[in-house]
Amino acid sequence: MADAEAARAQLHLPFYLYEGAAFDDGSWFAPCSRGLRGESYAEDQYSAELHFLRQLQAHRWRTRDPGAAALFVVPLYANAALQPSMRGLSCNGTHFQLLLDGSARAVARTPQYARHGGADHLLLCASWRFASKAPHQAPWAAVQHSSETFRFIFRNAIVGHMESRHASDGGFWRCSVIVPYTANFDASSAAHLLPPSSAARDVSFFFHGGANSRGTYGYAFRQAVLAQLDGLPAARLGAYSLPGQPLPCTASRATNCRAPRSSGRFRALMRRARFSLVLRGDSPSSRRLYDGLAAGALTVLVSDAAWLVALPFQCLVPWRALAFSVAEAAFAAPRGAAAALRRLAALPAASLDRVHRAATAYRRDLLWEANGSRVAENVLLTAALRCLPRHAAGGAAAAAAAALCAHADVSVACRQPDAERCAGCETGEAAAAAPLEFCCGGSCPRCNASDRCVPPAVGRGSPLLHAEERHAALERYLAAKERDLPPALQRWRKAAGRPAAAAAAAAAREGRGGRPRATRGGE
Repeated sequence: MADAEAARAQLHLPFYLYEGAAFDDGSWFAPCSRGLRGESYAEDQYSAELHFLRQLQAHRWRTRDPGAAALFVVPLYANAALQPSMRGLSCNGTHFQLLLDGSARAVARTPQYARHGGADHLLLCASWRFASKAPHQAPWAAVQHSSETFRFIFRNAIVGHMESRHASDGGFWRCSVIVPYTANFDASSAAHLLPPSSAARDVSFFFHGGANSRGTYGYAFRQAVLAQLDGLPAARLGAYSLPGQPLPCTASRATNCRAPRSSGRFRALMRRARFSLVLRGDSPSSRRLYDGLAAGALTVLVSDAAWLVALPFQCLVPWRALAFSVAEAAFAAPRGAAAALRRLAALPAASLDRVHRAATAYRRDLLWEANGSRVAENVLLTAALRCLPRHAAGGAAAAAAAALCAHADVSVACRQPDAERCAGCETGEAAAAAPLEFCCGGSCPRCNASDRCVPPAVGRGSPLLHAEERHAALERYLAAKERDLPPALQRWRKAAGRPAAAAAAAAAREGRGGRPRATRGGE
């Protein structure tokens, strides 16, 4: 780690940050924007753009000379613009899409954009809305404007996003950099310094989030997990939304129950937790990963595709050293995963403390608001390593940055190409119509064979070898619905919010290993 820090201190990866009347300086949307639940814009879980641009303002790599830059950062406060509180307008009443299109056109007029078609340009918006088209992007906007101009201009761009975007979803850009959510952060708390063995950490496992029936696989999975872990010793496992008439969480009933949504209560319980249970939701990522890191709780990741699309900076951060991972299949086993979690909780204190120390050491690499945060710097590094075409200016800087990559990165960075026409080679442009392709290595065999694409050395190792079956498997996973939940989990989810039914199901499993007995109402 010391060698990597020394190499980072010597590294210079120059970036140019656009500015001027055509670009948002933070005044277009942010001062008027509120989160979905009325929280300040800075506290919204998708507000990474705010912290990103703040950290870049005075960064040592910033250059005012576009001719000297390896990366070009376009300032956007798109999540602020897409909040319902904005109603589609900026603070002065202009529609957000008109303003964003103006920024895009200003970029498109520059010589640096023309040089590589925007393939060395970086935007950041962590919100899922950014990948959507009107009207789904901002359904509350009274007036809808097409986003096709913006999407076309930045079709080759690098985008910092909550997850990698790929084939069938709405992501319009070429290459993704996974960025952290904004954590439910208490700057005055020093809970992260408390080791798992501390008496103050009297909650074994903690989870609180949504688990309503919305047709998605992830929320149905959460319901099944809550029922399956009913009665887990010293755990606090509840949800603010559950189907039917779930029992409320009380002092004597702390699992498989409904608790109100409260940021203060959430932070207080997370500070007491030894383990933060990070269950996949609608998609593989979850803010709880960062909430737990902020409070010093050990991460237990239950999200199979998170390694492909939702864990940021994998070559810079040793995720396997600072988080535990439990396969989703473990919860579909005949007796579920409760026993596995009990074994995890029973690990020697020295082992748990070692994981805690590793997580604490990388706080500033993963938390936007941690003291000395360098998350924005990690975004730049990852963009250069994973997405910057080798023929683009700055290739030497990206090669130097590769020395910092001490860990395996298995994430998917680029969009799936059309192998028949080499359409896109990660850009969405037909090969015959484009002077240059900006492929990730190995992703478009026919195109690569014609020497028209960037060679495999564009990035680092096997993560850029996007075999067709890998994308197909990922797409199947992301497309799974509530109805696709395995039968064992379908039975468990019927006991979500109903402790007596969950207890009966567990007893049936323990006794016969088969289908749990039917239970009657009245809980």
